[in-house]
Amino acid sequence: MSLTPDDVRRLARLARIAIEPADETAVLEPMAHAVDTPQRLRPDEVRETDQRAPYQSVAPAVEEGLYLVPKVIE
Repeated sequence: MSLTPDDVRRLARLARIAIEPADETAVLEPMAHAVDTPQRLRPDEVRETDQRAPYQSVAPAVEEGLYLVPKVIE
C-alpha cells in the first residue's frame, strides 16, 4: 500500500504533527526503523552447558532424547 501526499497530510493532521509541504515527499520514503543507526549486537556464543540429560532424567518417559507424552486426541 503506497501513500499519497494527501494521505500524508491527513495522517499528519490526525496525529497533530506539523509537516511542511516540502517535507511531504520525504516522509513517504519507507524505513525499517525510526532511528537510522545500526544495532549493537552481542557476540553469538554459548553461555550455558548442555542440561538435557539432567532434565530428562526426571521425566516420566524419554526416548532418543525426546519427551514422550500421552496421546490426547484420537
